[in-house]
Amino acid sequence: MFQFMPTGQGDCHPFEGKTMSRERLLREVMALDFALIDLGLYLDTHPCDQRALNLFNNYAQSAMALRREYERLYGPLTQNSAATGFRWTWIDEPWPWEGN
Repeated sequence: MFQFMPTGQGDCHPFEGKTMSRERLLREVMALDFALIDLGLYLDTHPCDQRALNLFNNYAQSAMALRREYERLYGPLTQNSAATGFRWTWIDEPWPWEGN
């Protein structure tokens, strides 16, 4: 489904060492966020589905790693991650929806 999905062969960070364009990285984050919402709704009605729960956990880990990578390269994705100690960085870079 997603190119960054763990293979199940011990790949903790399957996209480590690879770089993506800003737009592609943002699209990957958005796709994972959508999948997490969808899986969360499914798990609300099927809480014992271990396969879905494992998939949710894998997607959640991948989403966190992609978010960290995006923010490292391009700045905060949300205001929640804009406070980096002594400075408000939300206004430093173009916002994610503004593109380059």
